[in-house]
Amino acid sequence: MKNIILFAFAAFLGLSVYAQSSQGFELNVKIAGYPEDQTVRLGRYYGAQTLLVPDTATFDQRRGTFVFKRDEPLEKGMYMLVSYENVPAEFIVDESQQFSIDMKYPEFGVDMKFSGSPENQIYMDFNNQMRPFHQEFSELRKQFDAIEDKNSLEAKALADQIQAILENIENVRNEFMEKNPTHLMTAVFRAQRDVEVPEAPDYIPENERNQWRYNYYKDNYFGNMDLLDDRLLRTPIFHQRLENYLDKVLSQHPDSLISGMDRLIAQIRNTPELFKYVVWFTTDKYMRSQIIGYDAIWVHLAEMYYLSGDAVWASEATIENFQTHVNKTKPLLIGSVPAEFWCPDTNADRPNEQFRSVFEPKTRYTIVIFWEPNCGHCKRQMPILRDFYDAKREELDFEVFAVCRDHNVENWRKYINESNMTRWINVNGKASNIKYDDLWDVHSSPTIYVLDSQRRIVTKRIEVDQIEPFIQNWNAIHYSDQ
Repeated sequence: MKNIILFAFAAFLGLSVYAQSSQGFELNVKIAGYPEDQTVRLGRYYGAQTLLVPDTATFDQRRGTFVFKRDEPLEKGMYMLVSYENVPAEFIVDESQQFSIDMKYPEFGVDMKFSGSPENQIYMDFNNQMRPFHQEFSELRKQFDAIEDKNSLEAKALADQIQAILENIENVRNEFMEKNPTHLMTAVFRAQRDVEVPEAPDYIPENERNQWRYNYYKDNYFGNMDLLDDRLLRTPIFHQRLENYLDKVLSQHPDSLISGMDRLIAQIRNTPELFKYVVWFTTDKYMRSQIIGYDAIWVHLAEMYYLSGDAVWASEATIENFQTHVNKTKPLLIGSVPAEFWCPDTNADRPNEQFRSVFEPKTRYTIVIFWEPNCGHCKRQMPILRDFYDAKREELDFEVFAVCRDHNVENWRKYINESNMTRWINVNGKASNIKYDDLWDVHSSPTIYVLDSQRRIVTKRIEVDQIEPFIQNWNAIHYSDQ
């Protein structure tokens, strides 16, 4: 079993158990042939994870059953019993919160029998009905994959049999859904279905029809999922669909991702647990991203949902932490103008030092690099930057503003002279009008920003050898008519 971790209900997500019944929860599990010195754990799905619920089973010697009991009901969703060998046996917790399960060991989870839980028995009967189809499908698929010539008569015959089995599976599933419209698995099966995209209306021009179909698919991606049913959060399906939406359906541009997330979140505002999960997961996902420009996504989410007060589950400390990070990150987003600073250059000694501004260059681009002579990575990057500067400075119209973070002036001057790096603007960070390390978020060397002629950040935190292709691409997009 994968990714089972211990779960605390009072974790930072603020997960809570909503009362659904006044009788609480009790599950009695009898496992014939199970080792008496071993225990059984209770697990559940939550978003992307499989979590162990912190409830320990007691063993009733008289009845030979494991008993899980709590005063509050469990949240509705898919759960599992986990053997000492980490083998899971899935079941459903829904309206029925007091029931029993009988099964055998070592066939853990096979042919489970339920008492007091009609929704589980219905689901088990469905699984038993489906099992022969899945077994036959698996066998036929092995035979089909073993055939080299997929156009042979044998392969075509197997393909027809496989298709017939798939149709039978779909028919049985549809019958289940029709007979059990409120069952959790009906909601899951519907959510698994992809949206059907119609043909574009006649008034849409031919060259815009593919875009129309994409927009329809994107806007209706969750159309088969009941976004008012927070039981789906406690199944694998919701997170799977969410990840696919973020990573494959939406265009991978910050503006498109923000728009798509806001649209989804607006649909689930009245489903508290889904709302909580999506806001938390998306904010965390893009805070962790290393993709340039994606920090704009989490800044938007933090401002829109956490700092606005909508994230009612977040603690004061969490909100304060978000505010601190937003204040630090927002001025450094792509398209923003960072704080101007001045530092002394290399050409004079105190008290008559000449201070240079990071905004001084009048070129189309300014490459701002924070570095140190004793930094190993800097020693590899700075010669590459020097050669790039000599070869492409005039063609690409850029200047370098190199800020030394090592305050040993003599060592720094010796290094840049010996390394022939005196042609661009060199300044030493021993003195400055502001704490640029904080305001430019410089926490390692080298750190690179590229500014345009309006002093706006166009890219940041890239390697030296990425600067030229970036500028070439930026020129093609923004200056192609010049």
